[in-house]
Amino acid sequence: MVNTSQQHSQSQHATSHVYSKVWLYFMYYWIIFGIGCYFGQYLPNSWRQPLSFGLLLLILATLVIKRARRYGLIISHIYAIVVGLLSYATFTTYLQNLGPEVFYKNIALAIIAFIAFGIIGYFVIGDASSIGKYLFVTLIALIIASLIGFFLHNPIFYTVITVVSLLLFLMYTLYDFNRLKRGHFSPREMGFNLFINLLNIIKDILRLANTFKR
Repeated sequence: MVNTSQQHSQSQHATSHVYSKVWLYFMYYWIIFGIGCYFGQYLPNSWRQPLSFGLLLLILATLVIKRARRYGLIISHIYAIVVGLLSYATFTTYLQNLGPEVFYKNIALAIIAFIAFGIIGYFVIGDASSIGKYLFVTLIALIIASLIGFFLHNPIFYTVITVVSLLLFLMYTLYDFNRLKRGHFSPREMGFNLFINLLNIIKDILRLANTFKR
């Protein structure tokens, strides 16, 4: 009985330690993003579209080409830095258009949505593994649609993409928290995934708020 209790205690301690590493990586990628965002104020406007296009191609290659996944550690850092560089002008524009109060309320709304779907994924859903393949296919389609969007410049098309993206990353939040509960993850990869989920939810909600304010 004592051994069983000790084993249970050790298991809980190990799980807590792994969860701590996940959130440390989560905060680490936000710091990398923040550094990129700071230097984004010096990024020439002419670099923004090529960098955005290149970033989408890099993500698509990582998802489709298995060999590219070996460089996940490097690619995750490139993503956090580049998306930070690109986000400075985007956030500045939204802050000016929406005003500080609405801007920060929408960020708070995004964080609440992230937490809510995380709670559903962790405490309510038993096993969400079956939706993973559908989320993956939707993500590939979304990236391809975003690449097409560079050439269409259609506001309605961008709005549809934004709505799909928001729903997708809310579902990915549910899915990743469910994986967290089931123990099917590595701390670095999960921390990065949760960072991407929250960042995209924030950007999508701000983009929609900015679109419908016009």
